Amino acid sequence: MKGKGANFWLQIALFNLVVVAMLGVILRYKIAFSFPQIHQKHLLHGHSHFAFSAWVGQMIMTLLAYNLKDRNQGKSPFEFTSLLAWNTITAFMMLFAFVYQGYGPISIFFSTLSTAINFLFCFRVWLYMRRNSASSLGDYYIKASIIFNVLSSLGTIFLAYLMSNKINHPEKYLASVYYYLHFQYNGYFIFSCLGLFTYLLDQIGIQITHSKRIFWLFLGSLAPAYLLSIMWAKLPLFVYVILVLAAVIQFLAWFYWLYQVTKVRSQIKQGIPAMVSFLWILVALAASLKFSLQLLSIIPSLSEYAFGFRPVVIAYLHLVLLGVVSLFLLGFALWKEYIHFNGMLKLALGLFIGGIFFNEFILMLQGMSFLNLVQIPFSNEILFGIAIMMFLGALGIFLSQRMKHYFINN
Repeated sequence: MKGKGANFWLQIALFNLVVVAMLGVILRYKIAFSFPQIHQKHLLHGHSHFAFSAWVGQMIMTLLAYNLKDRNQGKSPFEFTSLLAWNTITAFMMLFAFVYQGYGPISIFFSTLSTAINFLFCFRVWLYMRRNSASSLGDYYIKASIIFNVLSSLGTIFLAYLMSNKINHPEKYLASVYYYLHFQYNGYFIFSCLGLFTYLLDQIGIQITHSKRIFWLFLGSLAPAYLLSIMWAKLPLFVYVILVLAAVIQFLAWFYWLYQVTKVRSQIKQGIPAMVSFLWILVALAASLKFSLQLLSIIPSLSEYAFGFRPVVIAYLHLVLLGVVSLFLLGFALWKEYIHFNGMLKLALGLFIGGIFFNEFILMLQGMSFLNLVQIPFSNEILFGIAIMMFLGALGIFLSQRMKHYFINN
């Protein structure tokens, strides 16, 4: 597999996205209709773990590895392809184990192995950047993402401890789950995306004003922002003040960074294709909504609503994972030409993006229905149809790369 290039490994990741979307269809079918042969919670655990490891994790690992390789121009080879292969193999074994037994000895073993592979990759990246890469602000973001990735594992370790010892404590369970999600989503995923984008800016010769200050604001506010997820734990007043400051700092840092980026948008557009620009405009809108909702969650009543209703939680998680992280990574792969643009890809991206939008919209209406603000009939059936739409979009994206020679590039 050493001879395989970036496009091969990106196709593996895109196939994994198809699997993630297919699992989403099955989950939505079981909610809307009936599928007693499948255990809902087991499949849900498999779906989420596989999405993190085999889709987002595989994309970040691939894009980062080849970016480091390109930056170093082959002077000091970075061996990573075996880890990319083992990451996907382990992710599939983990998926099968979760579907079979949920949280159990086999699934915990493979999820631990998946984490170990991820950590080994991150460790190699860290050493490689120290030895071979020129100093870049992008390195700061990537190193921070690695630290947050390691920190997130503490949540899964504590969760495994609770389950293995059969400790039935809902608040501790939720706190550990949200801890893991916070440091994965807001730490590992978001910081990796910011790091890759900074590498892009370096390559096309653009410097963002006060970029290092913005990095330190993001970094310093990330850990205390976790407290937003556990406001239901009756936190002391001084802790509440800390989480409010963290939310305000992240909100201001994001919009100030976005303002600085828009000041040089004409230069950025010259260095990236139109489709990449379109995708990243959507990413900017989704991220702006994410940080705005995060700021609003400092209001206790809104926080209780946000974390108390499952559709709202799912909508937020999908907003970040699909609307921010996934679309950014697809755009970055397009810019690097690891994914080739063609007519089929354009149609498939349209389906996929439309599915993301309608999924968020219906989940928002479901959340509002709990407050009797609106009633939407057949919402679960509609969400099942939207899941099929996203699956077809993901499948089209994958097939557009497998069959790219049969399409005329636009």
